[in-house]
Amino acid sequence: MKTSFLQAYWPVLLAVFIGAALGAALGYFGQCTSGTCPLTSTWWRGALYGGVLGLLFGFSSNARNAAAEKLGTRPALAPASPQSGVRRDDSAPKDSTRTQ
Repeated sequence: MKTSFLQAYWPVLLAVFIGAALGAALGYFGQCTSGTCPLTSTWWRGALYGGVLGLLFGFSSNARNAAAEKLGTRPALAPASPQSGVRRDDSAPKDSTRTQ
């Protein structure tokens, strides 16, 4: 079954739209007085920066969801710590010859 472009990438497009809207609002309401600030000098430049950040965020979350869907699991909110697979054995007997 073929999916259309909008059905496949609607989360990414939504993230771009939200990022552009927030960037435009920041550029319009948060203008610096000198006009030399790259993000807030004009509303359209803020929208451009926000759209690019939304695109990056949308693609990263879309890739994570696609990989989780392929594996049949839900994506984790935070990456696992490097030692999460290491099991500590606290039930091992203590060495009584060691002084503390």
